[in-house]
Amino acid sequence: MKWLIPLIIAALSGLAMTFQGAINAALKERVGVVPMSVAVHFIGLIVSLAALMVTGMPKLQTFKDAPLYSYLGGALNVVIIGGVAWAVAQTGATVGISAILFGQLTTAVVLDHFGIFTLETIPFSWLRLAGVVLMLVGMRLAIQK
Repeated sequence: MKWLIPLIIAALSGLAMTFQGAINAALKERVGVVPMSVAVHFIGLIVSLAALMVTGMPKLQTFKDAPLYSYLGGALNVVIIGGVAWAVAQTGATVGISAILFGQLTTAVVLDHFGIFTLETIPFSWLRLAGVVLMLVGMRLAIQK
């Protein structure tokens, strides 16, 4: 039960990501990948600044105390937004998002196994591998035309 709200928020985030991929692909087709990425990040900056105005700015020291790798998310976001928009424009939403989900799940299993970036260590198991394989089978079924 303690996971219900986080799972709902994660599912809604996945829903938003799918819409984002399709919307960004449409903009990418008009203006190109890099200008699309700049526009999307600029709008994201405005929305983030508005959210900060509501929630308040943390003390500067909290940013200084964060490990350097924790700031890579911004650079990764550029890769993610550009990659998703390009892939979805080339393959359609179902195929593109299926590949993204497969990449996310397999990476998550590795991150959990090693407890990377302060994550709780959750060892690899054959059951987890079966879950990845079943997802791959489900994706194959989902992309049938």
